[in-house]
Amino acid sequence: MSGSEESGRVIAGRYRLLDRIGAGAYGTVWRAIDDLLDVSVAVKEVRIPAGESEQASADLITRVEREARAVAKLREHPSVITILDVVRDGDLPWIVMEWVPSTSLAQVLRERGPLGREETARIGLAVLDALVAAHAAGIVHRDVKPANILIGDDNRIVLVDFGVAVLESEPTITNGPIGTLAYMAPEQFHGVRAAPASDVFSLGVTLYYALTGVAPFTRVTDAATVAAVLQEHPPPPARADQVTSTILAMLDKDPLTRITASAARSRLAEATDRSRVRVGAPGAVDRGDESTSPISAAELARYGESRSGRAAGLLLILVSIGASVAPWTAEVFTDLPDWLRVAALFWSVLLGCWAVAFTYLFSRPDFLSIGPAGISYRCVGEDFTLVWEQIRSARVVDDHLEIELADGTQATRYQPRRTPPMPAAGSGLVFCRLTDLRGASAAGIESAIRSAFGARG
Repeated sequence: MSGSEESGRVIAGRYRLLDRIGAGAYGTVWRAIDDLLDVSVAVKEVRIPAGESEQASADLITRVEREARAVAKLREHPSVITILDVVRDGDLPWIVMEWVPSTSLAQVLRERGPLGREETARIGLAVLDALVAAHAAGIVHRDVKPANILIGDDNRIVLVDFGVAVLESEPTITNGPIGTLAYMAPEQFHGVRAAPASDVFSLGVTLYYALTGVAPFTRVTDAATVAAVLQEHPPPPARADQVTSTILAMLDKDPLTRITASAARSRLAEATDRSRVRVGAPGAVDRGDESTSPISAAELARYGESRSGRAAGLLLILVSIGASVAPWTAEVFTDLPDWLRVAALFWSVLLGCWAVAFTYLFSRPDFLSIGPAGISYRCVGEDFTLVWEQIRSARVVDDHLEIELADGTQATRYQPRRTPPMPAAGSGLVFCRLTDLRGASAAGIESAIRSAFGARG
């Protein structure tokens, strides 16, 4: 029967079908009314393709019933759809689920394009929560993809369609590659039984697509898609931070070295947790501290180069210019032999180049800027910027600002010279020395960072 003909049909004497809201490889989902309780529900019917053998049909029915058992184990989890009932109608099982007014992530991406970093991280965190719970119960989803992630009207994130899930404690119907090709893990094409690591890879593909708007392995043909999954590595997203590095770790081709669901969840939670950045010794700063006054992007705390630094720079320019023209202004040089004139010319060119360099640096004075987006520092003409998501902690230690990065990267400690921050193994990344900046103080920087976090809300 067509969808319009099915509408109004009552299943098991209780559930009245209203609208068809989705169809997958193994079933069709309807919005329905529970006539007994007068509430909306979602009802999934099995769909058996024409021409299937009796055994294949029985396998599909078994798979749907297994989905009900699998999801029922997770009924208390907010990011997993709740199973309310399983009924038989016309010799086929129907799964009755809670009704979640929502839009699938697939539809959101079609209509809106790529999502922002924070929204992508929020979706990833919710689905990872669901997967960690599922894996702990011995369940592997095997078909994590945008179409199976719902974004509720109340912003709740729900993972649905466990219809091809594997219960690790039970024999599986098939060890073959069941799922959606472009979202399947490489090991599944090698005949390896689906495992929790496979779900992590599938979610990594989903999050990469959500963040960039590019499905990393989708190709024109199935063969090309499988080859891409097995051999190609998607380019890193333009913005490098802990969210993108976590997504790329989820796309590791080797399931043995791929990040686990729990580790990925921890990293995404850390990336979005505003309470981890500490300022000064030993206290912690809550990024959402409402006791501080927010500042706008136009009110960034900004510390310019110290007056002594500016004076030294101006002096170097004047000395360089004077020294470069001196050989051609003094009378003693008028009767010099040619070889000395050549040396004098070389001297003038060299000092002239220094004068140009000092002038350029003088026109780009050092500064430290703190605001809602992050921390920026200019040192000897070079600009260095860190967004807050990259920063685990920021401390003023011995009159210099020392930063620890969220991804574990650190840098060499400040040495007694003005050196830009350089990535290396060692202690915290030292961003700048306070004495190089005009008006900078430990208390002022601490207050500015607190205010910046407050502005981020």
